[in-house]
Amino acid sequence: MNRQPHNRPQQSRGARTQPHDIAFKSLYGFRLVVLDLLKIVLPQGLVDRFHPDTLERLPAEWLSPNLERRHGDCVWRARLRRGGSLIVLIEFQRSLDRLMPVRVASYASMLLLDLAKRGELDRGPRGRILPLVRPVVLYNGLRPWRSPLSLSALTPEGAGDWLDMTLLDMGRMPVEDLPAGNAVTTQVEVLQGGLARDADGVLERMAKRLGGPEHRELRSAFIQWVWQSAAPDLGADAALLEPELLRIAELGEVREMKTLMMKSMVDHWLAEGRMEGRSEGLAEGEARGRSEERERLRRELSALKLDPETAARVSKLLDQGE
Repeated sequence: MNRQPHNRPQQSRGARTQPHDIAFKSLYGFRLVVLDLLKIVLPQGLVDRFHPDTLERLPAEWLSPNLERRHGDCVWRARLRRGGSLIVLIEFQRSLDRLMPVRVASYASMLLLDLAKRGELDRGPRGRILPLVRPVVLYNGLRPWRSPLSLSALTPEGAGDWLDMTLLDMGRMPVEDLPAGNAVTTQVEVLQGGLARDADGVLERMAKRLGGPEHRELRSAFIQWVWQSAAPDLGADAALLEPELLRIAELGEVREMKTLMMKSMVDHWLAEGRMEGRSEGLAEGEARGRSEERERLRRELSALKLDPETAARVSKLLDQGE
């Protein structure tokens, strides 16, 4: 499957390649993110065939035939419902590579040889059988990917029964074509500048998918990646983003996040109201500005359609500012 180019990435991130890449790769060490990725890159029929709770991470380090140590990026395995297993070999790429199909094919071969040596091939009715292997390349480079996607495409006549790889051009794939409520979809939104266009929406979707105490470590990893990849592109707005990201890392609840966002608005209003009062030199000017701003915030609160408990908490915050 090849997603066609859509939007250009925002700008070069070469100056911070190392921390961004480390944070990016760490996300795919979490089962939830890998499951969300599989919902995007695999046919629905294959998604329905594997047991999500059997998804386990495998070593991504192998010995080549000449005994050189080779490192892949990320490998996960899941058991299929009618026997056998599925292995997804994930590679992260930031530059064009015409021989990428050769690289992933060599990794797949070394992976299968390693499983055979350890006696971990699947068991079939007539002996050991190979698992299904699906290489996936997550590409986030400056230029659209126009390199081959298969070994066949590298042959003179473009023919041959070779293992194809799936490529996701994350900087250009249409977000509207991706599933909602999906961690990888949110990641694509961030990569395509979503925080600059709709920070509240992206933060809300992030908190919904990654909420709850069981995902606290994943939230921290996701937020670290957001900060490394997006904050430098936001300029002065990054200072406003940082506290919200830290609060999501601690709470992970949309309700709590909205309350805190409203509280920051109230704090801002209080500061602005006091400054306005001083500039007019009149106490009544301050009181009038505070009253008008309070009513405006109440209208915005009503438009958010929060649940009753959250609405009551924010209303209390407004009352405390009187």
